Amino acid sequence: MNDTNALRPPYSPYVEISIDNVLHNLTQIRRTLPRDVGIIAVVKDSSYGCGSAQITKALEHGGDVAFFAVARPAEAITLRTFGITLPILVLGMATEEELRYGADNGIAFALNDLSDVDRWKSYGVSVDFHLNIDTGMSRMGLLPNEIDTLIDKLNTTRDIRIGGVFTHMASADEPNTQTVTRQLERFRNGIDNLRGGGHPPAHIHYGNTATFLRFPLSYCTLARPGIALYGCKPDPTQNFDINLKPVASLISHVVKMKKLPAGTPVSYGGNYVTETDTWIATIPLGYAHGLPRYLNGKGFVLIGGKRYRIAGNVTMDYIMVDAGAKPSVSVGDKVVALGTQGGESITPDDVALIGNTIGYEVLCNLGTTIDRFYIRDGKVVCRESGAVY
Repeated sequence: MNDTNALRPPYSPYVEISIDNVLHNLTQIRRTLPRDVGIIAVVKDSSYGCGSAQITKALEHGGDVAFFAVARPAEAITLRTFGITLPILVLGMATEEELRYGADNGIAFALNDLSDVDRWKSYGVSVDFHLNIDTGMSRMGLLPNEIDTLIDKLNTTRDIRIGGVFTHMASADEPNTQTVTRQLERFRNGIDNLRGGGHPPAHIHYGNTATFLRFPLSYCTLARPGIALYGCKPDPTQNFDINLKPVASLISHVVKMKKLPAGTPVSYGGNYVTETDTWIATIPLGYAHGLPRYLNGKGFVLIGGKRYRIAGNVTMDYIMVDAGAKPSVSVGDKVVALGTQGGESITPDDVALIGNTIGYEVLCNLGTTIDRFYIRDGKVVCRESGAVY
């Protein structure tokens, strides 16, 4: 399918990222949205562990994205250095130097606290911002009753300008939730207050993935997809009406085959004991690379298109599987811990279900010490080397 084998270090685990699947997911998201609602693609935290530079480049060239959102200014600066030209919103805090860079490079910042206005004014720097209204998340942002004070502060400066307003729905993925209706009412009241005070926002966004998949976006200019871009559901235990394809694969190879007699313990703690004479396959893949330890004795990998249960505890750099008395597994065979092989697939949501977590965490934990290969039309278009130290 691709030339990853020719590029990777022998027997080293690695990640493959399908750019085709990212663009497929973007198309599916576009189809679910009203025609007049744009997209602010969330590429924070290295695109949820998948690597934001190559993904953001593909999304920008895809033509359906109007804005990007990142967590920290350093991410926005990296994207600009990489050549990304679309507007970028930084959701977190910023220093004076970062604000000055943003003013010259089309980067907007989230206003998360009233003190931000005074701090920004003291720098004497021009800031375009999106106001974060806390309507029920109780995390960052201004409470609705602080907006009048914000208006008074904005009336005393010309250099700090509101470009947008947003909020975050806390429980949109819960079936039959009433929280979205309550949060949206507070959000609308806050926007009406801004407009009445002479500061109408050009951009309005509150639709994270769970929200736009479950609720109509009747009061916004932008939707804000995150996890859907990377092929996961907001909650792996539920069904969502969208056709997504997982983006990330976690891959390694068999490095050793060892025949063991019945009654032999395997891995730390000896929690797995061979029932009969059997062959154990050792694979250089562990929690250092993003394979969660909660898969101890529960998770699976794919070898030769077949599922093999992990035998015993996941270690930092290795796992073992019981290949049976007459194995069809050999040293050098490709092992897929996330991804597709033959007719079988293991998705981040599948792994998340075993650990009672979410696909977000599985993706974000993909190791940064291993190489990433970006695949487009069956070919490797970019290789990013893992951090050795």
